Amino acid sequence: MNMAPNYGITNNNEDEALLSSTDEPVQKTVKFAAATKQQLSISIPQPSDYTRNFNQGSQAAIIRSLRAAGVKFIRFATVDAYNTIRCKTVPLAQLSGQRRTNEVSSPLSNPVSIAEICFAGLPTSADVPAAPNLSSRNVLTLQPDFSSLRILPYASKTAMVMCTAHNQQTQELSPLCSRGLLQRVLHSAKEDLGIEFSVGAELEFMLYRENKDGIMQPVDMSTFGNATTLNEQEDFISTLYDQLERQDIPVELIHSESAPGQLEVVLSYSDDILQLADDIVYARETVTNVAKQHGMKALFLPKTSMMAAGNGSHLHFSFREAGSQHRNAFADPSQPTGISRKGESFIEGLLDHLPSLLSLSIPTVNSFRRVGPGCWTGHKLGWSTEDKDSPVRVCIDLNTQQASNVELKLSDAAANIYLELATILAAGMEGIKNGKVLRPMMNDENNALPLPQSLQESLDSLKKDELLLSILGDELSTAYIAVREFEARTETTLEEEVAAALNRA
Repeated sequence: MNMAPNYGITNNNEDEALLSSTDEPVQKTVKFAAATKQQLSISIPQPSDYTRNFNQGSQAAIIRSLRAAGVKFIRFATVDAYNTIRCKTVPLAQLSGQRRTNEVSSPLSNPVSIAEICFAGLPTSADVPAAPNLSSRNVLTLQPDFSSLRILPYASKTAMVMCTAHNQQTQELSPLCSRGLLQRVLHSAKEDLGIEFSVGAELEFMLYRENKDGIMQPVDMSTFGNATTLNEQEDFISTLYDQLERQDIPVELIHSESAPGQLEVVLSYSDDILQLADDIVYARETVTNVAKQHGMKALFLPKTSMMAAGNGSHLHFSFREAGSQHRNAFADPSQPTGISRKGESFIEGLLDHLPSLLSLSIPTVNSFRRVGPGCWTGHKLGWSTEDKDSPVRVCIDLNTQQASNVELKLSDAAANIYLELATILAAGMEGIKNGKVLRPMMNDENNALPLPQSLQESLDSLKKDELLLSILGDELSTAYIAVREFEARTETTLEEEVAAALNRA
């Protein structure tokens, strides 16, 4: 009778019978069978059950690519609550060595840490602790977001990546992390309200050069829309544009502004808010360094002279239904205002919290020097359509002649862009969630309330703003208010502020 081979695999009864045998050849057969059975007992997932780790090897690929591009260093960067970039540089060779020796499985994931107090406890003027609730005892680790990785054209041996800050022990996102706060607000907008935002930014700055007497002064006495600055600074503008382009930062428009030596660079409107915020950080750094390459200094200081216009950083906002492609849900031509109901509620939410928001969008004593009648920033609490002197301005699309977005003019480069965007969007979101009714458009006949006239007034408003305090959280809001009040009490003249800005530029 033919028997089918069982390749040494036996049933339990057969095993017991053979094991009780005293015949040596039989015992050897059993041992071989048991060994063979053990070797065949492995299992692997079925193709339908197998999920490939697509990130495996990606960090090694990044290191190889950077090395091939001539990069020697990686800067791991974050922006503190007061808009100072805090970063540490790690040699690429160190990361490569860690990967080869298997010291860490992901050499780029968690290479540096920074003391917790550096995120929200130090004023911009000096590393002097000013927040009572923070100390140098705790440190936060920086976890990079590789979508923000850029090789710096002005420091071509260095790449920089923006990071989020995490608890060293638990790896939880830190409540002091402003970039993480913006991510959380954007997540809430999509998941809770079913909307996604689009944002545009205008960056204003002034160019200074040392004259023959060794005095720093604006490079020209040009005015708004004049060709003088564009002509005389064409080499600078061309280099700046090239370096922004190499960092994948799209530019929509460049023109001269109202103050001497002043330019405005308009970044393209973006549906990726986090990337736009990163782009603003990178763009300002690029402006500063390209100016140095051309023998100049670039000042983003909000006010450099009481006799000239200041530097703003205007922001434009609209939104769309989550998942829709490029459909602007801000506009509605059927409405008397031309703005959708949600758009009106967003504006009203922004206006309700604007007195407090100013402590985050124009957050310094110098910032408030730029606010007042005739400054084209707005100084009363209200909105208007295409009024350059309104703090909240509804913009009309040149092609469709429909409302396209709302602009906040009371914003400048002293603000942490992540913190600013997070709180502005949260204020608008609260308006949408509660269906707030938009107040009438501001005009000469209605008595719009004045906005805060100083940083301290705005901070006093923030202390009573339950929404913004809850968005910031206890730890960040306590530190932020303490440091900003410390700065508000520090008396400095405009001339001292300009001199300090020139030294830093």
